[in-house]
Amino acid sequence: MGLFGWIFYIVMGVICFFLTLFLEKKYSLSLREKLVFSLIFLLIVSGFCYRYVINITGDIFLIFVFTFVTDILYTSYFLDTDFFDKEESRTHYYVILIFLGFLMNQEFINRVTQVFLTGEDFRIIIWAFVFLFFYHFLDTKRVIKSKKHDRKFMSRNHVLEEYAKLKYRYYDECDSKDRDFSNLLYAIMIYQNHKRNKNLRKIDYFLFRINGGNKPLGIMQVKTDKYISDSESIQIIRKELEKMRYKGSKSKKVDIEEIIKDYSLEDASSIQYIFDIIKKF
Repeated sequence: MGLFGWIFYIVMGVICFFLTLFLEKKYSLSLREKLVFSLIFLLIVSGFCYRYVINITGDIFLIFVFTFVTDILYTSYFLDTDFFDKEESRTHYYVILIFLGFLMNQEFINRVTQVFLTGEDFRIIIWAFVFLFFYHFLDTKRVIKSKKHDRKFMSRNHVLEEYAKLKYRYYDECDSKDRDFSNLLYAIMIYQNHKRNKNLRKIDYFLFRINGGNKPLGIMQVKTDKYISDSESIQIIRKELEKMRYKGSKSKKVDIEEIIKDYSLEDASSIQYIFDIIKKF
């Protein structure tokens, strides 16, 4: 390694310390986030070493040892406090950091010929983004439209199976003294879950985390610009339907059939079909 290697580790250790200190103060990093940023720093430095053929990556985890030393000196001489007397255990943090750095050094950095992504790696990533883009395009532009359902798009047995599963899972969200109202919630839920099953909703959640936007989310397919769970989507629709059902009066109820037509003109017949089945169950 030689003198150059030791100087390089010391300089990188100092840079790593002040970089993570800056991020910690600016963004209030937790120790876990600080740990991840430090490991990313090690990967980036190792990647440049490989790229420019600087043959000092064999023990590059030592950067973290000098980061530890820098923190001790900074705390003792600049802040004028005792590093080892701090209430938060920074020593444990550095033990974990150095251990993970050593593990990454031995099991990854020293076992590859390139740390940065190669052309082969980028090929997989690029094609993954291509497929995601086309899925997003087809979904948002409605190039592929779902077929209109007739009154028998689901068999009676399938409706009842879904009703039993969803009632067991979301009973608390749909429980009501008004049984018809509760069944209406289940009917809409069964219909939406049939159109957009759990696996497709997982893809929707993934795309939403990437680019956000105003998208239908949750089992009830509520259009929203923030993340909501299946249970939250049920609660949102429940509040909307309660306004339609009671219209300010608990004694005078609006007919379920009218609510179904007002709620969704396009899918009213399908939701009514499901509601009629579970109402008799």
